[in-house]
Amino acid sequence: MQIFLGGTAGHSTWRKDIAIPILEAAEITYFNPQLGVGEWTPAHQQLEAHEKETSEVWLFVITGESRGVASLVEAAYRIGKGGKIALAIVDIPTETMFEGLPLGEQERKDLNRGRAYLREVATLNSVPVFDDVASATRYAVSLVK
Repeated sequence: MQIFLGGTAGHSTWRKDIAIPILEAAEITYFNPQLGVGEWTPAHQQLEAHEKETSEVWLFVITGESRGVASLVEAAYRIGKGGKIALAIVDIPTETMFEGLPLGEQERKDLNRGRAYLREVATLNSVPVFDDVASATRYAVSLVK
């Protein structure tokens, strides 16, 4: 069985620093869609879609270092389909900077509201929500085994 590693990307290192070592220690295969800056091509989108479709478990991590919302929608989609998912969600803290610029308070509240809605959707569908990558990864391993 394979785990799809979705969620926060960009410069985030949660995959290589935390999730991948846990998965490799458990001898679980995974697909990591994260690419370096400027490496993405339309072919990667097709490959990622295929890997999402064929992975038995999704590990989605939404960290406080991302202002992206697509991962929230992807995770909600997986929950709605009844697919196996391990989910970690971290709110964006006050006084967060993105690309050297402060995040406005209203935008921070809006982004965290999206996280709160995803937590609610997960809870209503009996999907546990973790607040750290390691716990969510260990849960993903348990879903595979």
